[in-house]
Amino acid sequence: MDNNSITVVITPRDRYSGIINCIRNLYLCTEQRFELKVIDLDYPRSLKQKIEKELAQHNNAELLSYGLISPIQAMQKVRPLIETEYVMFLDNDSNVTANWLPPLLDIAKTDPQIAVVNPVTLEKEGVDKGAELRNHLFTNAVHTIDYQGEDYLIEHKSFRRSLPEELPQGIQDSEMFELHGVLFSTKALNDIELPDMVIREHIDIGIQLRQKGYKIVTQPESIIIFDNLGTRMAWYDMKFFFFRWHPKYTEASSRLFEQRWGYRFYSEQAMYLWVFRRKVFLFSRWLYVPVNGANMAVRIAAKLRSFIKPVWDPIKGVEQKASPAPLSMFSKAK
Repeated sequence: MDNNSITVVITPRDRYSGIINCIRNLYLCTEQRFELKVIDLDYPRSLKQKIEKELAQHNNAELLSYGLISPIQAMQKVRPLIETEYVMFLDNDSNVTANWLPPLLDIAKTDPQIAVVNPVTLEKEGVDKGAELRNHLFTNAVHTIDYQGEDYLIEHKSFRRSLPEELPQGIQDSEMFELHGVLFSTKALNDIELPDMVIREHIDIGIQLRQKGYKIVTQPESIIIFDNLGTRMAWYDMKFFFFRWHPKYTEASSRLFEQRWGYRFYSEQAMYLWVFRRKVFLFSRWLYVPVNGANMAVRIAAKLRSFIKPVWDPIKGVEQKASPAPLSMFSKAK
């Protein structure tokens, strides 16, 4: 295994658009040597031709075509091909910033038990109005809440939507990550299962890693910028988004997580509502409805859907009442 380089894997997450900018920005912001693998999950022909033309300019890049499958299935396929000590998974609608890589590698190499190093992920303004750039992911953890004698899980994100200047400095411990942009130790990546999920997979992997004694940390000196669906999608983006977030996949993912670990998520129905809201917003924007009008359409549609199919949420202020879930809870893995 090559100890002197890193593999960057760029994968579609929610859309196809953004891939060309993602590739160009990666080369612009990365001085260190790296190998690049761009994953084609059924890109439209015109966009695939642009990708091939872009990659032809570099001798360290290749395009791998896997057809229309989920991002985690793509990870399963590309994992055996990684020959470097570290691998950076980067969504094609995320962009690295200047000097992003050295801080990640510096902390990763201090301890062989560090399996994952998160950069700080900032998001562009999306459905909700707010600052142009704000925190999407700093650290996250699994919390638990008791309802009528049954434990439910909640994902807790620290400093959610905080401004960049409000975030703490220095290395921070975390319990999981998100795949918008994350550095893995290849050894640790090969030491776990990659569950066939479209949601909860980052939580499942985080539990596995911690059970095996690995560490997950956040490095605030490295920054990734994630376009949180703020940019209007093309039609082919809509097609991929609706495929990736189809109820048969999201609900199957929830059941698989429950089967593997023995717990349900308190926010499961709220997640499905979030997906519905996103689809309404994106479709409205695709029709060139202005942002304010698209937000209005989302509110009306969400109210109608919630009237027909209410979201189960019996505990007011549930996130404030939840408490950290000890790792020992997850001994029910099958």
